[in-house]
Amino acid sequence: MTKSRFAHLLKSAREHDHVAWYELGNCYLNLFGDYDYLDHSYYVSQEYENRGAHILPTCKEMLDAYIPPIFLEKAKRANISVPEHYISNGYFEPPVIVDPINPFMLKSRVVLKPGREKSIAKSMTRNYTYAICCQKLDTGDEVVKFRSVLGWCTNPEFRQLSKFVLEVFHVPLATVRVVVKKNGAMLLSDISPLEFNDLRATEFEYLEGKISWSK
Repeated sequence: MTKSRFAHLLKSAREHDHVAWYELGNCYLNLFGDYDYLDHSYYVSQEYENRGAHILPTCKEMLDAYIPPIFLEKAKRANISVPEHYISNGYFEPPVIVDPINPFMLKSRVVLKPGREKSIAKSMTRNYTYAICCQKLDTGDEVVKFRSVLGWCTNPEFRQLSKFVLEVFHVPLATVRVVVKKNGAMLLSDISPLEFNDLRATEFEYLEGKISWSK
């Protein structure tokens, strides 16, 4: 993709408040890529919903996607493999992925060895005020991330999971976390923001072929 074309896409996104028409889905897409609760992107979807327009993701879908235990349960109900997990107010056993469930912390922790459980739990629960979501790991598991753009990924290995992210969660742009088992099985673990302005040239090119900035 040329620099001029890249600049045109950025300009178009800003002019249309990062909302594009998606012909294949017969809907509008909120392409901010960061769908945090009560951020500008949240209100953009809310505005479209209030006037009866079909836009993805909806405000409810944003909340479902970014709250770890809800995300995992929704994936399970769609027959997508996820790690075994539990909710705790502080106790957990390594090896484990620990995700916060509170509005003030986003960063997760991968804890492979015992020894610092108490200090990590105290920090991530904000002194045991909020719960945490813990995903069990086995020795030899690998925790990896990929970039999902409208149900597609530059790496063919992750394209099926990327397709699930769009079809099940209706999230067009996401950073996706996966637990890869020793036998190669992939477990969907989490999604987090992938902002429109952080897309790479190949991702822009793919997106450009699927959307229209006016309808």
